Amino acid sequence: MSAIRPIACAIAAVVLCACGDNAETPTSATSTTAEPITILFSGTLQPLGTRFYSYTMTSAGTVSAMLASLERGITPMNNSLELGLGIPAGTGCATSVASNTNTSLIPQLRQDFDEGTYCVRISDKDGLPSAMTFTIRLVHP
Repeated sequence: MSAIRPIACAIAAVVLCACGDNAETPTSATSTTAEPITILFSGTLQPLGTRFYSYTMTSAGTVSAMLASLERGITPMNNSLELGLGIPAGTGCATSVASNTNTSLIPQLRQDFDEGTYCVRISDKDGLPSAMTFTIRLVHP
């Protein structure tokens, strides 16, 4: 019994020495969520005209677009225009999703995209009575 006591004391001493103060702070995983990027595209659309704007996404996610305003002079207009999202193709925008829409403060289009360069297109298919100014609001990750 007396031979076991010194071995037990030696083991306890090693264990206690190994349990010293650890100055390291445990790390925890942190999540960084980037704020969405909002872009306003404004211009003048001629009757039966088309305009498009390119943008680049550095991370994949959902893009939303809305026709935020349409005006002739300073008068708000309610004409229907085609709004689309897609990929730039030459001097145009090949849309993968499009919708005929009027101005709204709610996104009219939503589409998931990977990282890359994309475009938003606005077109007059019905024949505006005259040139009008517009603003498209686009939000992407």
